[in-house]
Amino acid sequence: MAHVLSFLLQREGYEVEVVRDGKAAIDRTRSGPPVDLVLLDVMMPYISGLQVVRELRAAPGWEGVPVIIVSGKSAETDVVAAMEAGANDYVTKPFRPRELIARARGQIARHRPRRVA
Repeated sequence: MAHVLSFLLQREGYEVEVVRDGKAAIDRTRSGPPVDLVLLDVMMPYISGLQVVRELRAAPGWEGVPVIIVSGKSAETDVVAAMEAGANDYVTKPFRPRELIARARGQIARHRPRRVA
């Protein structure tokens, strides 16, 4: 799934960085600058996507980075748990590519710092 999402976003002109599991995602928040958007699955190896969101929200500089969960889990309790963990949006698989791109674009636009002239 990461390859599909990466391809879709790169095709739209976004720079994409892929990490393979929850541990690598948390390590990335600790070792590098914040990004414009994070896409996560709930079910990730080693550490769940929900725990990654919680860690991300606690990492200095990453608190406001928008997070979209893309998951095969579609129960209301799963969506609520993700939102309570700090996710900004939740998309279930199978997803519609253009809708996901539009959601990503909207999250990035809403969370970019505003420039004052």
